[in-house]
Amino acid sequence: MSSYLSHEELVKFIATLPTRRLAAAALIRDEHNRMLAVKPNYKDGWTLPGGTVEEGESPKTGCFREVEEEVGLTLPEGRVLLIFHGLQMGIWGDSTYYIYDGGVIGSHATITLQEEELTEYRWVAESELESYFGREFANRLSACYRALETGEVVEVASDQVD
Repeated sequence: MSSYLSHEELVKFIATLPTRRLAAAALIRDEHNRMLAVKPNYKDGWTLPGGTVEEGESPKTGCFREVEEEVGLTLPEGRVLLIFHGLQMGIWGDSTYYIYDGGVIGSHATITLQEEELTEYRWVAESELESYFGREFANRLSACYRALETGEVVEVASDQVD
């Protein structure tokens, strides 16, 4: 008796496995070390430029594609700073969110917002993160600043205390 599944059995088995959404964003800084924040029109609050990683796309490629689409910036693809595992996040289910280093650009660089999704942008100082992003996301963004200095990659999950 073979221990291997037939193709049909394998397809059925794979269909029972959990799914997880992937998203990625870039931490883009200006010459004063402020980060670029964008305000979406489809949910409350502020976020980073980025979005959903498409099928067949790596998180890094998806991140910098989304940055170009959302704010009109073509940036060198920086390294991953943070991986966040959002577990049982309501309507979003389970997700994994990557934040990449988007580098430093001048605060007077031309930002072209994607009107279908974004209403405004701001340069936000690290001391202002909580007022723009809320405590938990602000803690993760502060960890990104630390990762820039130390070279580490931060990995956290929503079931861990921020």
